[in-house]
Amino acid sequence: MALSCNNTLFPKPFFTSCSSQTQGTHFSNLPQPTKQDPIFKIKGPSTLSGHITISGSKNASLPLLAATLCCSGTSLLHNLPNVSDIQAMASILSSLGAKVDAFDGKMRVNSDGVGKVEVDLEEMKKIRGGFFVIGPLVARFGEAVVALPGGCNIGKRPVDLHLRGLRALGAVVELRDGKVWARAANGRGLVGGKFRLDYPSVGATETLMMAASMADGTTMLSNVAKEPEVVDLARFLTDCGAWIEGAGSDNLIIRGKRQLYGSECVIKPDRIETGTFMLAAAITRSCILLSPVIPSRVSCLMDKLSQAGCKISRLDQQTLQICNLKQWHFSLHALVPAWWRSPCLTTV
Repeated sequence: MALSCNNTLFPKPFFTSCSSQTQGTHFSNLPQPTKQDPIFKIKGPSTLSGHITISGSKNASLPLLAATLCCSGTSLLHNLPNVSDIQAMASILSSLGAKVDAFDGKMRVNSDGVGKVEVDLEEMKKIRGGFFVIGPLVARFGEAVVALPGGCNIGKRPVDLHLRGLRALGAVVELRDGKVWARAANGRGLVGGKFRLDYPSVGATETLMMAASMADGTTMLSNVAKEPEVVDLARFLTDCGAWIEGAGSDNLIIRGKRQLYGSECVIKPDRIETGTFMLAAAITRSCILLSPVIPSRVSCLMDKLSQAGCKISRLDQQTLQICNLKQWHFSLHALVPAWWRSPCLTTV
């Protein structure tokens, strides 16, 4: 099967389609009854073959786009994935007054023209990741008004860690009319502080890291998330002039800077997408090529699939070949999406 995806940024209609050339297997994006309820119809069995180009990480892209609000001047992000969440985040930045240009899988953002600190409610309804902007807005402009993500109430996938962390950095935070109102208590900006997360939330870690990067003084965050996307954000902020130590560990030390400056970064390949296609090859007993990939970010899955009988070869630093021409040695029925957010994969 030759899988090919259009990497042009923001095509209309905004869909990415993949097809199988092997007889008996069909992938189709059928008409959608509602925007929230797409239907995918898959017929098999069949084997897959060919090369798949892995997109940039969506989970890394969203906080990186939000982080451009911390910066004076222009930031340039390469290898953005072709997904609607990126378009939604670009719309949020534009609605705040940032100048956003998208071209050839890249995005140039200049936030010097930001003239408002309240995110449009309709824009926030499109994407949960829009909540990331609360940290940069309060840190740089002293206040922010952001609707609860996706219109949800605090409870499922809560944002209470984000809010408590901002309070620890000197923010006054209130919930009114389904919105979060946050402002610097001293009327000038955030201040360094200490905060321990109840659990290592990736979103809270990223939000507080952005906020602390411009706070007055030193911030110590403990029990933080260690995912690769956190490390990518820390690297970008550091390139912009921030001082961050400990990314990838349980603790972060951040010395706030009065001003950060735009920088350039390349979004790393999506480890979730990589893992998805690795599993696709495994369960269909197929052989496919994936690139670009960062093997260290899917090493646990590589180990598990190797134990199950797959042959995984590194053809070069960024290319993996996954072949499974045998029956499974054990069942992988217990695989769940949580492994993509965990340091390692658990199987039963």
